[in-house]
Amino acid sequence: MEYYISRAVVVLGPYLSVIKSAFAAFPIAAFIITLPYMIWQYKKFGSIPLLRTAVVYSFVLYAMTVYYLAILPLPTIESVAASAPMLPNFVPYTWVKGFVQANGISPASFAWWKTLVKSFSFRETFFNICMFFPLGVYLRYYFKAKFPRTLITGFLCSLFIELTQLSGLYFIYPHAYRTFDTTDLCNNTLGAVIGFLLTPLICFFLPRREKLDERAYKRGTKVPLLRRLIGLSIDWLIYVVLAVVTESLFLRILPAEFDSTIFYQTLYVLFILVYFVLLQWLFKGRTLGHIIMKTRIVGDDVERATLPRLLLRYVLLYGFTVPAPFYALAFAHIISSNQEGAPLIIGLAGLVTCGILMCIFASDCLMKLLGSEHDFLYGRISKTKCVSTIKIPQNVKAAISSEEDKK
Repeated sequence: MEYYISRAVVVLGPYLSVIKSAFAAFPIAAFIITLPYMIWQYKKFGSIPLLRTAVVYSFVLYAMTVYYLAILPLPTIESVAASAPMLPNFVPYTWVKGFVQANGISPASFAWWKTLVKSFSFRETFFNICMFFPLGVYLRYYFKAKFPRTLITGFLCSLFIELTQLSGLYFIYPHAYRTFDTTDLCNNTLGAVIGFLLTPLICFFLPRREKLDERAYKRGTKVPLLRRLIGLSIDWLIYVVLAVVTESLFLRILPAEFDSTIFYQTLYVLFILVYFVLLQWLFKGRTLGHIIMKTRIVGDDVERATLPRLLLRYVLLYGFTVPAPFYALAFAHIISSNQEGAPLIIGLAGLVTCGILMCIFASDCLMKLLGSEHDFLYGRISKTKCVSTIKIPQNVKAAISSEEDKK
């Protein structure tokens, strides 16, 4: 048993080293794609289902692993320049002819099969088939690809890898350091086809892709805290860009003694009044963040939030709730300055008020994280709320209704 384990380590050692490199680089790739992926999911479905996310991220990891297997380990440019170019092989399965010439054809002989399996060319063929086997599974299960599309995609992905090798990693190297082999094209495409054919056996325990879509759309009818935060981040990114532009245009021409703090405070107030109140009212409760996240601000009892309600909502949010920690620091400074009488009373009253306001906001956030539809205090006072504008396809609506009827 130890012999076979040691042999497996020897055979798989180079591959395992490359796979480790792919796993090590995956967190970086995951960090880069997370925000765009979340925005795309919220824009399409209004939610981020856990199982769908796991499938997508596993596909990214798989694609990285295949690519790393194709290019790693990277030699030095000097060593490649000093070596002879790797000539392409345009005749598939030439190794079969060579093996037959050396060993004959004896399918009834165990020794013949043992020699075949131990040969490097057979192992390479086997690993190339296995490498593209998951691609066929992903294409059929998640991407809903039919057989012709799977066949073509498998071939094109394999061709991309072979051309990457033929070009010397996009001409970074003076010539190819790995062989362009049509045998690999055939084996990779065959692996994708086998994966496609065996997908029902492999994914029988997973819900159908249609069921994943139903769950996503059903969850998308609600607006969780994360969805709102991403929308707000998009909106405030506009403020950051606006602040940088206005600073470069105006602060340079203003007198040196001009207080820039007043400038930024004025810009902050104007941005809230114009962008969050006036423009949002004109666009029927939507900012750019709302449009991308497929959400909208409406009134509790009316389809379109009125201008006074929007004004009250954002004055409460950005005039009191968000700056509450800064107000608390200012009141704490008044208390710590050892003043007596009215200043001390004002400081204490303000600090307690800010503390209560922050506690209410924190509890509202916690309830949102736990899935409650309980709205924030500023929304309840202004009688406004954030709703989803996701349009559910008719077939998904019918499936959801049928499921609810069964319950």
